[in-house]
Amino acid sequence: MNEYDLINAYLNLIFDSSPTYFNRLLDGYRGLCQLRKWMQERNIILDAIEEINFDMFIDFTKARSIDQITERFTPEQYQQIKDYVLQQRDKYQIVVLASFDYSEPINTYLTSLQIVDDLSSERVSVINCHRLLNKDDLSFYGPFKHFVTALYQIDRWPGFLIFKGDQCVFTPVYTTKDIEEIMFKIEHDTIFSIRYLSPYDSFFVQLSDLHLGSKKKNLGRIALEKSLDETIPMLKSYYQLKFLITGDLMNSPNRKNMYEVDDFMKMLKNKYKSDVSFILGNHDVIVHGLNIFKRQKSKVIAFLLSEKIKVFEDEKIILIKIDSTGEGNLARGKVGQKQLDAIDEELAAIEDINKYTLIAMLHHHLFPITRDDFLKQRWREKLFVGKIIDSTKALVDSRELVKWLRKHNIQYVLHGHKHLPFFTFQEGMYVIAAGSACGSGAKEFKSRYLSYNILKYDHRYKRFKYCFIIYDDITLQDRQRIIINLF
Repeated sequence: MNEYDLINAYLNLIFDSSPTYFNRLLDGYRGLCQLRKWMQERNIILDAIEEINFDMFIDFTKARSIDQITERFTPEQYQQIKDYVLQQRDKYQIVVLASFDYSEPINTYLTSLQIVDDLSSERVSVINCHRLLNKDDLSFYGPFKHFVTALYQIDRWPGFLIFKGDQCVFTPVYTTKDIEEIMFKIEHDTIFSIRYLSPYDSFFVQLSDLHLGSKKKNLGRIALEKSLDETIPMLKSYYQLKFLITGDLMNSPNRKNMYEVDDFMKMLKNKYKSDVSFILGNHDVIVHGLNIFKRQKSKVIAFLLSEKIKVFEDEKIILIKIDSTGEGNLARGKVGQKQLDAIDEELAAIEDINKYTLIAMLHHHLFPITRDDFLKQRWREKLFVGKIIDSTKALVDSRELVKWLRKHNIQYVLHGHKHLPFFTFQEGMYVIAAGSACGSGAKEFKSRYLSYNILKYDHRYKRFKYCFIIYDDITLQDRQRIIINLF
């Protein structure tokens, strides 16, 4: 566990009111030992935590209620924990968040012991990280709910995350004068009147491979909506939220599933006041391995078809929706030159196209995909047979499509299909894959993860800044993971 994981484990332990168990907070007994050392370094000494040995920890991981945990402590130990928790919850909490670079002078102070001594008081508790963020390892395991609010503003770091109860605010800190103003507002109980909101940021949510219509995926939809309900309020922006769905909306094309998809998209639009764009996946057009486009004009597919080009004027973005399912059977995909020629004609009709950022979305993957480190590789993926199986899912004209994308200077490509999130920069473009939004493909031990991507866009420079990959365990046996990639 890195230092930010330890900070979040501590915050969850003290401030999470839900019955959160040790196996949901820590990465095994080793994680507990690391947390204990971290607390000791900050003079946070709780006898109950100090005296947990390996056998006790194993018992805690098997607990199914908070009572099964507390009964292992002596009355004095339990009372000490309760007193400490109540004391901390009555204070303003400041989590000091440094950025990436010591060339910003304020970062030296923000990572020092001195800032904790300077700002702590009877009304204020301060914790900080003694190291800068590592751009190559922006992975956060089990982030505390208020900490996630600050994560979505990571481009504004350094700053302070300040919270008390359910109220929280993140505010950037660039000078000691900024700190003085923050402490003045805390002293006068006006800190939560701050609502820092950049006039330049938009958020896009990439969903993929929902496979609505199957019983298992409908349970996944419930988990997805719960996750979105927690995430969307943190995406603060003056601009409308955009959903981009990169295929396999339904498990197979029929009327029942069509209505399920229609209901889901209406929910996204109405509940989150959002715009929704989508393209088709192989499961949206293929029945028993055969592409129904080749045999009939399906009313189901006619319902789903929409424009090839969509313009977001606020962001000055042109979204190019490429159908990779028109040709090819099994799970293979193909775009075809005829479709690209048709898109060329539409692009040629757009005035001042150089003023726009071009984004392409399709279902099939352009390049090979790997799993994030914490996910197990399936046995068949390690063998030659895995390569054969993967070839049945490929985009057969991927090289031709890459050349076309480069010709049009398209810098961002979004896709799904493999049920695994992935972020890469190849051939002069960022390629972002979304996993299964209803939980299929990403597994580890007993956990089954749904995942989706949050993309943060900067209007000033007409570019994306960050891609947040969200993993939520549908089985609730593991904590949320957020992996951040920089563009």
